[in-house]
Amino acid sequence: MAIPLRRAVAASAAALITVAGLTACSPEIKGVTGVSVDGSGQPVAMLAWCASHPPDVVLLFDATADDRHPRRTEWDWPGREYRVPDDATSPATVPLTGFPPSTLPTGVVDFAMYAATDDNSFSAARVTFRLADLAGLKPGLVLVTGYQDESESLRELTLEEFARRGAEEC
Repeated sequence: MAIPLRRAVAASAAALITVAGLTACSPEIKGVTGVSVDGSGQPVAMLAWCASHPPDVVLLFDATADDRHPRRTEWDWPGREYRVPDDATSPATVPLTGFPPSTLPTGVVDFAMYAATDDNSFSAARVTFRLADLAGLKPGLVLVTGYQDESESLRELTLEEFARRGAEEC
């Protein structure tokens, strides 16, 4: 009886350490990332946050790629990482220079974007979108990823609603 009990205690301790290690790597969500268009129809990143300072960078990438599944294609354009100005105030617009690229490999249609700090102190909830989702979007409206019943969908918010959502992340 002592050996099974020791194994159970060891397994429980290992599980607790694993959970603590996994959650320690994930920065706290203190904002929201959205996508919009400027007056010329060019896509822009939209950021709203409740932290005391802005995030440092916006990351834009193929949504089908993640740490567990390497990119199935290697595509590039100028700047998949877009710096956020140090003096940015919430809500902020970050131009996505060079996006969309003139050509994309076959199958790259879903994009994901989020903002984060260089020191990993916080990040902003990501938005997942397709270029077709931006067709007809008016400047001043922001697309964000919403969740209902564990399913993901895009929601269209006014800039005021977007700013309020970012402020409510804390």
